[in-house]
Amino acid sequence: MKKIQTIIIASVLVMGMVLSGPAFADSQGKGGRRGFGVSQRHKGGVLMQLARYQQRNLVVRVLSEMTGQETKAISTKLKEQRMPTVMQELNIDREEFRAKMQAEVRNQVEQAAKNGTITAAQEKEILGNMENRSKRREVMQQLIEKGIEDGTITQEQAQMLRPKRR
Repeated sequence: MKKIQTIIIASVLVMGMVLSGPAFADSQGKGGRRGFGVSQRHKGGVLMQLARYQQRNLVVRVLSEMTGQETKAISTKLKEQRMPTVMQELNIDREEFRAKMQAEVRNQVEQAAKNGTITAAQEKEILGNMENRSKRREVMQQLIEKGIEDGTITQEQAQMLRPKRR
């Protein structure tokens, strides 16, 4: 009798594990909880959302400083229209805007290092990545212009190599 009870209990446990396996696997594929209790339902999570808000606010502030318009007006325009359209409407030079944004980001990174939010090594890495990206952009532009002058690439090919304007 005891042997039959043991077999029945073991069978129930095995069936429970077998049936719970697909349910667990299914919840993993649908954005269920994974590691450290963080939900993966939202793209990027809360930290990415914070970074997007900070970037958007920085863009609004820089455009406001460049045009003399209030941040609320700039923010409204950006909600209604895409960035290139707003920049064209406000007669903003892309290179000047890029330079001001880089200076602001550099200031924020340096301030974060001073506050202890990031380490000095992280500050150095971030600023190095910014510098490398700028250098790569300049070198690519020079190569494209040289290729057009030499006749090794056409204007259409050059257009494909240039970064797409957003």
